[in-house]
Amino acid sequence: MKVLTFDVSGYMAHFRKHFSTTSSLSYMFPPRTTICGMIAGIMGYDRDAYYDDFASEKCGIALRLMKPVRRLLQTVNFLMTDEEAISFFKSRFRWKETPAQIRQELILSDEKNLSEIRYRVFLSHENEEIIEELEERLRERRFHYPPSLGTANNLATVNYVDTVDAEIFETDEEVEIFTVIPASIIDSIKPYPGLEIYREELVPADFSAGRTIKRIETYIYERSGKPLRVRVKGKLFKCKVEGEEIVGAFM
Repeated sequence: MKVLTFDVSGYMAHFRKHFSTTSSLSYMFPPRTTICGMIAGIMGYDRDAYYDDFASEKCGIALRLMKPVRRLLQTVNFLMTDEEAISFFKSRFRWKETPAQIRQELILSDEKNLSEIRYRVFLSHENEEIIEELEERLRERRFHYPPSLGTANNLATVNYVDTVDAEIFETDEEVEIFTVIPASIIDSIKPYPGLEIYREELVPADFSAGRTIKRIETYIYERSGKPLRVRVKGKLFKCKVEGEEIVGAFM
């Protein structure tokens, strides 16, 4: 099995939780659906036209945090720019064109110096032509739409890392997993000093037609990207990237 790896980095990110309302809360890492959208944007897919091609049955996606991250709750001013909506409100209400203040959660690097957050994506697909086209676009930095870390104003840098051979395997033994792990496959976790283990709930993993959420997962991860020692009940993959042996779980 071929696995394409690439890094996504930037100074700020916002991956909006689908259930948040007035305050825009964020996941600590991009959900699987966000990664699919980023790849589809790079390759030039039309909006909502890629859900079937990147469904879990056809496409495996794993994610590793490469740097420690933290949350920052910030108030952001939003200004209405839709002329039709402005006319509607003015005709029916005593409405003034003033900014709306919305509390928004941002994801930043937790390193002391100003630095970027960075995630590593592992992608496999049953259609190797998709892997080949994406690899070519990443190498040439030829993106149909500019990639971002969630919202469009959080522009991202995408760097190709490698395309490697990977092996799918199952084991009853304890293994060190470097990627975020679906909680549904975990039997046990062995903590050790220095770990910061977090749980991210209600994360969309698949969309169906009409942008309806098809599958939701809960994930376990280490905040700075350290491997977790776990026993799992399910398939894992292992590969060698930049000289490092990686064991991961698909989202």
